[in-house]
Amino acid sequence: MEKIQKEVKSKGEVVDTVEVPVYESVSEALKAKSEAFCLAAINKVVEAGIVNPARTAKVRPTSATAQLNRLAKDNPKVQARIDAILAEFNA
Repeated sequence: MEKIQKEVKSKGEVVDTVEVPVYESVSEALKAKSEAFCLAAINKVVEAGIVNPARTAKVRPTSATAQLNRLAKDNPKVQARIDAILAEFNA
Protein backbone atom coordinates (compact mmCIF):
# COMPACT_ATOMS: atom_id res chain seq x y z
CA MET A 1 0.00 0.00 0.00
CA GLU A 2 1.14 3.48 -0.85
CA LYS A 3 -0.04 6.67 0.80
CA ILE A 4 -0.47 9.81 -1.25
CA GLN A 5 -1.21 13.41 -0.34
CA LYS A 6 -4.44 14.82 -1.78
CA GLU A 7 -5.58 18.42 -1.72
CA VAL A 8 -9.08 19.05 -0.39
CA LYS A 9 -10.69 21.88 -2.34
CA SER A 10 -13.78 23.98 -1.85
CA LYS A 11 -14.86 26.39 -4.58
CA GLY A 12 -11.51 25.83 -6.29
CA GLU A 13 -9.48 26.80 -3.22
CA VAL A 14 -7.32 24.33 -1.27
CA VAL A 15 -8.67 24.10 2.29
CA ASP A 16 -6.70 21.09 3.55
CA THR A 17 -4.33 18.29 2.60
CA VAL A 18 -5.03 14.69 3.61
CA GLU A 19 -3.19 11.40 3.38
CA VAL A 20 -5.01 8.74 1.33
CA PRO A 21 -4.12 5.06 1.07
CA VAL A 22 -3.78 3.59 -2.43
CA TYR A 23 -4.05 -0.20 -2.42
CA GLU A 24 -2.18 -2.20 -5.04
CA SER A 25 -4.59 -5.14 -5.09
CA VAL A 26 -8.05 -6.17 -3.97
CA SER A 27 -6.57 -8.62 -1.48
CA GLU A 28 -4.50 -5.83 0.06
CA ALA A 29 -7.61 -3.65 0.38
CA LEU A 30 -9.53 -6.55 1.95
CA LYS A 31 -6.77 -7.00 4.54
CA ALA A 32 -6.82 -3.29 5.41
CA LYS A 33 -10.60 -2.86 5.35
CA SER A 34 -13.50 -5.25 5.84
CA GLU A 35 -15.13 -7.18 3.01
CA ALA A 36 -18.36 -5.26 3.66
CA PHE A 37 -16.51 -1.94 3.33
CA CYS A 38 -14.84 -2.99 0.06
CA LEU A 39 -18.10 -4.31 -1.38
CA ALA A 40 -19.93 -1.11 -0.45
CA ALA A 41 -17.18 0.96 -2.12
CA ILE A 42 -17.32 -1.14 -5.29
CA ASN A 43 -21.12 -0.92 -5.43
CA LYS A 44 -20.98 2.86 -4.95
CA VAL A 45 -18.58 3.27 -7.88
CA VAL A 46 -20.60 0.93 -10.11
CA GLU A 47 -23.80 2.82 -9.28
CA ALA A 48 -22.18 6.19 -10.00
CA GLY A 49 -20.91 4.87 -13.33
CA ILE A 50 -24.49 4.10 -14.35
CA VAL A 51 -26.44 6.93 -12.69
CA ASN A 52 -24.16 9.84 -13.62
CA PRO A 53 -24.19 9.26 -17.41
CA ALA A 54 -27.97 8.74 -17.28
CA ARG A 55 -28.37 12.07 -15.46
CA THR A 56 -26.04 13.82 -17.89
CA ALA A 57 -28.03 12.49 -20.85
CA LYS A 58 -31.30 13.88 -19.46
CA VAL A 59 -30.24 17.18 -17.92
CA ARG A 60 -29.91 20.01 -20.36
CA PRO A 61 -26.53 21.73 -20.06
CA THR A 62 -26.69 25.41 -19.32
CA SER A 63 -23.88 26.68 -21.53
CA ALA A 64 -23.77 26.70 -25.30
CA THR A 65 -20.31 25.12 -25.17
CA ALA A 66 -21.60 22.19 -23.12
CA GLN A 67 -24.52 21.73 -25.52
CA LEU A 68 -22.19 21.73 -28.53
CA ASN A 69 -19.82 19.29 -26.86
CA ARG A 70 -22.68 16.90 -26.17
CA LEU A 71 -23.99 17.16 -29.74
CA ALA A 72 -20.53 16.75 -31.24
CA LYS A 73 -19.86 13.64 -29.16
CA ASP A 74 -22.65 11.73 -30.92
CA ASN A 75 -22.69 13.46 -34.30
CA PRO A 76 -19.61 13.76 -36.55
CA LYS A 77 -21.36 16.41 -38.70
CA VAL A 78 -21.67 18.69 -35.69
CA GLN A 79 -18.00 18.15 -34.83
CA ALA A 80 -17.06 18.99 -38.43
CA ARG A 81 -19.05 22.25 -38.25
CA ILE A 82 -17.42 23.20 -34.94
CA ASP A 83 -13.97 22.45 -36.39
CA ALA A 84 -14.76 24.58 -39.46
CA ILE A 85 -15.92 27.50 -37.34
CA LEU A 86 -12.83 27.28 -35.13
CA ALA A 87 -10.57 27.13 -38.18
CA GLU A 88 -12.27 30.20 -39.64
CA PHE A 89 -11.76 32.28 -36.51
CA ASN A 90 -8.31 30.95 -35.63
CA ALA A 91 -6.88 31.60 -39.10
